[in-house]
Parts: sequence; C-alpha cells; structure tokens
Amino acid sequence: MKINFFLNFKLLLLSLVIISPFWNNALSSELDNLFNQLKYAKNVSLAKEYEDKIWKFWLSDGTSQNNNIEMMRGVELMQKGKLDDALKLFVKLSKSDPNWAEPINKIATIRYLQGDLYGSIRDIQLTLELEPRHFGAIAGLAQINLALGRYTDALKNLDFAIDIHPYIGIKNLKPIILDLIEKSQI
Repeated sequence: MKINFFLNFKLLLLSLVIISPFWNNALSSELDNLFNQLKYAKNVSLAKEYEDKIWKFWLSDGTSQNNNIEMMRGVELMQKGKLDDALKLFVKLSKSDPNWAEPINKIATIRYLQGDLYGSIRDIQLTLELEPRHFGAIAGLAQINLALGRYTDALKNLDFAIDIHPYIGIKNLKPIILDLIEKSQI
C-alpha cells in the first residue's frame, strides 16, 4: 500500500513537471492572442473587450490563488484611497511573486499618485522588463514624461502604447504633445 502511494505521488509530481511548461505556454499563447486581437480590433467596443480581458489576465497572473486574492484586495485599497496600505501589500506581492508584473505596475501607479515621478519611472521600467506590452505602464510613462516636460519621450511612449493598443484612452493627448514639441522648438 505504501509503495503504491509513493509511486502514485511520484507520478503526480512527474506529470506536474511535464505539464507545467505546456500550461504556461497555453496561458502565454492566450495572452499573445488577446494582444493580437487588441491590435487589430475593428472598433472601440471590441478593443475595450480585449483590453478588459488582458487586464483580467494581468490582475490574476500570480503564482497562487492567495496572491491573486491579495492583488484584488490591494486594488480595493487603492480605490478607497488607502494608498499606503495598498503600497505595502503590492511590495509584499512583488517580493513573493517577483515575475508578476502587475504588483510592480501598481507600485508605479501609487508612486505617481503620491507625486514620486522618478520612483514611478523606475517601477514602470521594472514592469516593462516583465511585460514589455504593458500598455498601461507605457501610457503612465507617457504621462510622466509629459509632466516632466520631456515631450519627445512622451510622444515616443504614446506612439508605442498606440501601436500595442490603437484605441487606448490617452491617444487624444497626441495633438497636445505635438503642439508642445512645436512650441518648445520656437
């Protein structure tokens, strides 16, 4: 009986090791597909649908269900304006799940809201190392560069975000940024 248990347990572990890369590839493939659909969406409502699915994926991409629950708790804290509490929670999540981009992105967002623009830039860069297509982080970087008077960088960031998400909400800033670039060259 004991031999059967250990044999079954070893087989279970072996199957998890074998299946795990395929599962990760399937999830990665699903996300790649969503980004492709977003890029070529025919209208705003379809783009919004794909955007929502991508955000849902990012928010629940932790290595454990508990981490995913903590992420949602952190989002609720942010929505209630409890930024310091949310920041502590996201820092904890970023340490326990270091390959998950979203806790770091949330840290960047909180730093931005607290006026720490350079800290936010640093965290956005970390986010983009983990998820280079993170249009939310790229859009945030565009807004920060705009606030810092780095108009050319803001335009590059915005164009990059638009390339990933053609219907992104901040795309209406483009004419404003172009105007600021023109005025700064006078």
